[in-house]
Amino acid sequence: MIETDASPPSRAFLQKISDRYRVSADWLLHGTGDMLLAEMPGFAGRAGRIEPPEPGKPLSGDFRFGSEDFAMIRRMDLSVSAGSGLVPVDGGEAEALAFSRSWLLRNRVSADLSVLVRVQGDSMAPGIPDGALVLIHCAERQIEGAGIYAFNRGDASFIKRITPVSRKPMAWLISSDNPAYPPETVSGEALNEIRPVGRVRCVMTTLT
Repeated sequence: MIETDASPPSRAFLQKISDRYRVSADWLLHGTGDMLLAEMPGFAGRAGRIEPPEPGKPLSGDFRFGSEDFAMIRRMDLSVSAGSGLVPVDGGEAEALAFSRSWLLRNRVSADLSVLVRVQGDSMAPGIPDGALVLIHCAERQIEGAGIYAFNRGDASFIKRITPVSRKPMAWLISSDNPAYPPETVSGEALNEIRPVGRVRCVMTTLT
């Protein structure tokens, strides 16, 4: 009704929109003045302004938004033919997502040693559905504890749950979250076939 001018927006409605999106009420009503309010609670400077990283600040990231530092992490493809197990996707330099430095530090994830990979298949559903993006922390290539890892094996790439079950002799349990895929215990020489790429630390998917 507001969009068709059948009913004007109430003062309370305008205040909620302004508080939530930091948009000027004058700009909403009349299209005059600055669209964004000058200050955001908890942020320094103009709202919505992307700034270069602060010079000389350790772990400053790729840019700043308000008072928060962000780092860009680009998408790659798993590849059994690449030495690192990863190759850039077509247009991968432009396909990246921003993560806040505070989140990365809190979860002990290095942005410079992380990539995003698109999952294919439903073996890890429902937690990691087909088509989801996962953040792989390539600094964690040693299987020292239970977790979900990306790895190459033979002529295929996988994202599976790996759990060390024995140290002498060493053995790993490789399992899927989807019960349709049976688990497998790997030990001895077969462990040499598994080439870890990194540990999955974050899952991003689209809700339907």
